[in-house]
Amino acid sequence: MDGRSAAGDWRTLTPPAHVHLVGIGGAGMSGLARMLRALGYTVTGCDRAASPELDRLQAEGIQVELGHHPAHVHNAAFLVLSAAVSTSEPEIGAAIQRRLPVVKRAAVLGWLSEHRQCIAVAGAHGKSTTSGMIAWILTQAGYHPSFAVGAELRDLGVNARIDTGEAFVVEADEYDYSFLLLRPSIAVVLNIEHDHPDLFPTPAHVERAFQRFLEAVPPGGTAVVAADDPAVQRVLTWLAPHQLQIITFGANPKADWWVEPGDPPQLHGPHNQHWPLHLSIPGWHNRLNAAAAVAAAHAAGVPVSQSLRALAAFHGVSRRFEQWGEVRGIKIFVDYAHHPSEIAATIAAARERFPGCRLWVLFQPHTYSRTRAFLDRFAEVLELADGVVLVPIYAAREADPGIVQSADIGARIQGVPVVVADALDDAVQRLVSQLHGDEVILILGAGDVWRAAPTLIQALEGHA
Repeated sequence: MDGRSAAGDWRTLTPPAHVHLVGIGGAGMSGLARMLRALGYTVTGCDRAASPELDRLQAEGIQVELGHHPAHVHNAAFLVLSAAVSTSEPEIGAAIQRRLPVVKRAAVLGWLSEHRQCIAVAGAHGKSTTSGMIAWILTQAGYHPSFAVGAELRDLGVNARIDTGEAFVVEADEYDYSFLLLRPSIAVVLNIEHDHPDLFPTPAHVERAFQRFLEAVPPGGTAVVAADDPAVQRVLTWLAPHQLQIITFGANPKADWWVEPGDPPQLHGPHNQHWPLHLSIPGWHNRLNAAAAVAAAHAAGVPVSQSLRALAAFHGVSRRFEQWGEVRGIKIFVDYAHHPSEIAATIAAARERFPGCRLWVLFQPHTYSRTRAFLDRFAEVLELADGVVLVPIYAAREADPGIVQSADIGARIQGVPVVVADALDDAVQRLVSQLHGDEVILILGAGDVWRAAPTLIQALEGHA
């Protein structure tokens, strides 16, 4: 949906036109709501369930309704919906009946960024952290960037902002082919891996989508790409020659920007230069994210020294190895990891930060299609923990096909204690009975599993 209809093009509806966002509580949609409001639009929204993000939007003066109802669009001039929202929701039907423009979030981001220096960060993993790094670097360097990140930057307390500078940093999501609605001046591809099997049946379908993303970069633009990723390198060979500047990053000394392990690690750049890389967030994957961020910021004109100084003071984004509390030496972290590769990277980061600690993972699989596609891989990476608690699959946009459940992962895990719980509260109670102190708890998943964190902290305090 591009927003064109008999009512006209939504792009001609200038502030203070009323825009209603369906699914406003999502990380990307809430950020878009803030940007549109900053531009002077009258913004309202709705979502299916209460959340802290909805509370924040209400506190900021954005009217939010719980649930879905046709009346929500009564005064709207146009509708915006996220890729996660079903087109069967009543607001959409009401808008179509009233001949109102209906547009997807990605199209609005493309419009907001089309006359700026768009820096779009894509990849199966690491998008939020890396786009957050770039936004933070440009902010600290005085570039006054606009940005739309899929998670809150802890240092800024926001996930999106409209500012006066030329740069516009966008987290570019491949789901629903959303990133194809962007025209980036600088495109970053962190990695390419099979995910979203409901949309991409095979790895080849994912790779072709990333090919189209890079082909959207105009002649003279820049692509910052992973040197160590075979799928990324394969995609590069398919690109029609159109005068793209290719900049590589990774762990390979042949890359333009590469990270050398050490204490501290060294970031090597052009002309045989190298610098110590100091980060407050753990994990080898974040060192590679930092290399990509420095390379992209350098392409945008930021000196390396300024980028590294900013990264040393960067504390990450929400729900990415985010510590929610510590009780009796038990440390509780929340992380968005919901793909096997992300889970493995998060566990490795926890082992690095807390060597010797017993590590429990409380995992909520996200979508039935992903769970079914990666059952064996989920079991394999969860065996890297010392104990696993599984809760029911978070359906998100999908209906339950009745052919896969969390217990199917548990049945494949070997050599590690596994608890299969009926619900989050049950998971917390059963986990508490296993804990003795000096342990690390990783609460992983892209759904509402984060709700287990405050419950766990309260249960541990009451168990003292």
